[in-house]
Amino acid sequence: MKRRLLIAACIGASTATGAAPSAEAMMKMSRAVLKVSALGDDDNLSVGSAVVIGPDSALTNCHVTRHARIIVLSRGLARHAVVGQRADVSRDLCLLRTAEPLPYPAVELRPTRTLALGERVLAHGYSGGMEAHFARGLIVDLHSAGGSHVIQTSAGFLQGASGGGLFDEEGRLIGITTFLTSAGRTEYFAMPADWTDRLRERAEEAPKPLPGSALWAQLPAHQPWFMRLLEPLSRKDWPTVAQMADEWMEAEPHAPAAALMCARAARALARPARMSQCLQQALDGARDSEIELTRIAAWARSEGLDEAVAASTTALARLRPLPRGD
Repeated sequence: MKRRLLIAACIGASTATGAAPSAEAMMKMSRAVLKVSALGDDDNLSVGSAVVIGPDSALTNCHVTRHARIIVLSRGLARHAVVGQRADVSRDLCLLRTAEPLPYPAVELRPTRTLALGERVLAHGYSGGMEAHFARGLIVDLHSAGGSHVIQTSAGFLQGASGGGLFDEEGRLIGITTFLTSAGRTEYFAMPADWTDRLRERAEEAPKPLPGSALWAQLPAHQPWFMRLLEPLSRKDWPTVAQMADEWMEAEPHAPAAALMCARAARALARPARMSQCLQQALDGARDSEIELTRIAAWARSEGLDEAVAASTTALARLRPLPRGD
């Protein structure tokens, strides 16, 4: 199965409507995103973006810096040399440290567990290494991975803004715009910003070429399951989706996303008994996860499955304490 993967960069298209973020939030996001210039052997130059998250630190994608021995952050005419790098190549996140404090305010990080499907977001990064642009969109899906969730968004980006920020409307960083796929239609993905906590625990080294490859750049057999399913889903190839969902459930029997995918395929193939079985397994596996229960509820509602909607919303109510009165 062949899938074309493209490196991300933001464009200025708007795909979501509603009230715009405040001028203060827009300024906060704009000042926090810097251009990355990464120079490797044979004068090989890679250009991307990074987001300031500390007094002397910025977060970017490792695929921007992976071949570099010299890394420079810039905004306008200002230049800031990078002297240290903490890398998680598989998750495609690199934390850069500059020689001097950065004259830009660090943004607040927001954990993915607090995100909601359909929430409005903004992507911000340098397109083609030129000027930075904003793109508005929504959170389309949240894919469980590594104790967090890879964010799928409709905030479009193209080549040139890898390492840019995906922000909520208050200017908090929720992800790093990382890759897109063209499997039937273009899908956009950001690595979760809360993976930074584990990244800080890694040893810092001076910039140098990095071995390994990102999870999204692996051969299909080694990619996350949600990525393997993008192409058959885009074709509505439900027999293949059903087979892959079964394999996913066998590999990860407690993954509610796998069981939900099984239910979706069974519904499309008119296998009601199998759908009910998989849907119940999804509900059982998601009982402690607001995100997974919300995903189940959204799909069940779209399919008119009232009992499943009731079960998932009841489970959600148990997880969400009622507000206390004064």
